[in-house]
Amino acid sequence: MKQTMIDMMSAMMPFMRPLALGAGAGLVLAIILRLSGARGLARLLGALVLLIGVFFLACEGAGRVLGFEPTVLFADPANRALYRNQWPFWTIGLAALVLGWLVRAISRPADY
Repeated sequence: MKQTMIDMMSAMMPFMRPLALGAGAGLVLAIILRLSGARGLARLLGALVLLIGVFFLACEGAGRVLGFEPTVLFADPANRALYRNQWPFWTIGLAALVLGWLVRAISRPADY
């Protein structure tokens, strides 16, 4: 069971960086949509970013149980300074969770 989880974690690691960048792009788009008046789409994107945050936090927990410290490397792997731009999953997950919730909160209809 443990080896299966390790295999699954190593298989999904290449997709975590694009997922984190997609969450950031979703946040920017949600704020632009909110400012332009499209509250429904902004709330939907906020919910999507919130779910991505929950996913990152769950992956952090699973990685810790397996004895790993899962991180996302935002730098070029060929660069010598590998650890300068490496972020743990919990920081990305917590930021996405809080900012996704905030976008959903500010995009609520006025009659709430």
